[in-house]
Amino acid sequence: MRQMWPDLSARSTEPEWMDIEPIGMLDFAECLADLETVNRLTRAAAPTMAFLDKATAGWPSGAELRVADLGYGQGAMLRRIHGWAEARGLRPRLTGVDLNPQCRALAKVRTPEGMAIDWHEGDLFDWEPAEPPHFIISALFTHHLPDADVARLLRWQDASASHGWFVNDLHRHWLAWAGFRALAGAAGWHRFVQHDGALSVRRAFVKREWETLLQGAGIGDAEIRWHVPFRLCVGRLKAAPAPV
Repeated sequence: MRQMWPDLSARSTEPEWMDIEPIGMLDFAECLADLETVNRLTRAAAPTMAFLDKATAGWPSGAELRVADLGYGQGAMLRRIHGWAEARGLRPRLTGVDLNPQCRALAKVRTPEGMAIDWHEGDLFDWEPAEPPHFIISALFTHHLPDADVARLLRWQDASASHGWFVNDLHRHWLAWAGFRALAGAAGWHRFVQHDGALSVRRAFVKREWETLLQGAGIGDAEIRWHVPFRLCVGRLKAAPAPV
């Protein structure tokens, strides 16, 4: 008999469909559009924006703000950060890093010409920016990685960001899994979104796992915080002066 409830005692290692099935650009665009709807309904950007708001408190008007976003999808987060930074009087210099060339193509099409964002295609560990970003962020990215790569990512971003970093991801919990399945089915979202969204919850982390990963990465002063609805975020602010 098929198991109704998945085993959430440990992270799933089952691959997501988007990672293993070929998908054309139109189908991919529809999938990411539905994902953006999910993120908007669940206020997915709120924890990241709150982190940046706190991190840049007291920065002078006209200061440059360099942010790198890992796994940017179609770029909605960086476009939001660009508008927010300009409204704050900051000068945004933003970079997205994603391995998928389809993401780069979609992000460029959806970004207004006057919004200068560098959409980088390639392995993040091979990325060598001309200047270190002040902040490295990611959203719904780390659950795609095995534990060893997450620990590597934590070490890399801690060494690469001059002022801090923030990981915004899911909390593995039965209510998050069941709630998403019900919402996605009722909304009739793309089949990849319905399958991979529920699987993403199963691939996500709980607090003790983040604590173990941080300890393995040698990072002792990061903050782990839970955000509504079922977001488990990890961040670190460094004691660095505000740029001019």
